[in-house]
Amino acid sequence: MNITITSYLAGFISGVSIAGFFIGKELYRFYIKDKVQKKQLHRLSKLNDNMKAKQKFQLESN
Repeated sequence: MNITITSYLAGFISGVSIAGFFIGKELYRFYIKDKVQKKQLHRLSKLNDNMKAKQKFQLESN
């Protein structure tokens, strides 16, 4: 009886830790993807602002 409870607890703990590892791995992958997308959006918005400023300057100079 005692071995059954011990092996059950060992299996339960190892199962939870393995599941936690894979869940953490997926969350990290999502975090990295989100971080890269935010950087790309920031670059595009900065580029867009620069282009608007250049167009405004060209229109004012004409």
